[in-house]
Amino acid sequence: MQRDVLLLTEMIDAAEQAHRLTADITVSKLEADRQRRDALLWNFTVLGEAAGQLSAEVKDKFPDMPWQQPRTGSPVSRGR
Repeated sequence: MQRDVLLLTEMIDAAEQAHRLTADITVSKLEADRQRRDALLWNFTVLGEAAGQLSAEVKDKFPDMPWQQPRTGSPVSRGR
């Protein structure tokens, strides 16, 4: 359970950072800012990796949460 707490904390931190990175910025400005995009991608990666490592016990407690990583292509897989 301690590992789950650590993973959930990391997920919260990554989500908050992603929110800060996208607050008050347009899509065109985000597209032009490689460093910000890379930071955003890193935080999405942290979210996905941490979600994938959560115990079944935690996932079972929150069945409405979409714990699976999205199956659509990421900007990296689309060649951006």
